[in-house]
Amino acid sequence: MTAKTVVFDLGAVLLHWKPVELAMHLLPEHAPDPLAAAALCERIFQGLHPGATWAEFDRGTVEPAPLAALLAAQSGVDAADLLHFIEAIPDHLHTKDDTAALLPRLQAEGHRLVYLSNMPTPYSQHLLQQRAFFSYFEDGIFSGRVGLVKPEHPIFELAESQWDLTPADTVFIDDNAHNIATAQARGWQAIQFLDAAQCERDLQALGWLND
Repeated sequence: MTAKTVVFDLGAVLLHWKPVELAMHLLPEHAPDPLAAAALCERIFQGLHPGATWAEFDRGTVEPAPLAALLAAQSGVDAADLLHFIEAIPDHLHTKDDTAALLPRLQAEGHRLVYLSNMPTPYSQHLLQQRAFFSYFEDGIFSGRVGLVKPEHPIFELAESQWDLTPADTVFIDDNAHNIATAQARGWQAIQFLDAAQCERDLQALGWLND
């Protein structure tokens, strides 16, 4: 089997990302039920699209306190409560153990493992110290450290240059359809992540992971 470079997203792939549950837990007065929490998350995260206030936090152009002030205006939540919400998120980004179990198997196949993640620097610093799965990765790119975000092409260009990627020998695993579309437009192989079992099946179907 020819060695490949497997590029992992982190949030909702290797890390649990459940913003609705998080909003209900941390902002119960504003998110008393799943419907209200989902509406609040839309006002806060705006789909994480480039240009959204939160996306600029991912890009590294906004710090937590100014972010809370900006989000207060668009969410109706007090800035102090939002700052608590923002600062609490890293502790809730727990490892998805079923996905993490794929890493040693891919490494055993001889594949190079790297990550490409939209992640603000305060979160990435915390996670690098706390999540054991990073030991399987040769390298990675966090958006907040490079001032670029997915799905914009420049962060993919940086990955290609930094890791000397051959698109046809690169598989990208991400839950976001927009990120997948950019990777495919650049000639990368791509798997839109739904869950670990589906990801494993897709890797096997591509011939990049043995049964």
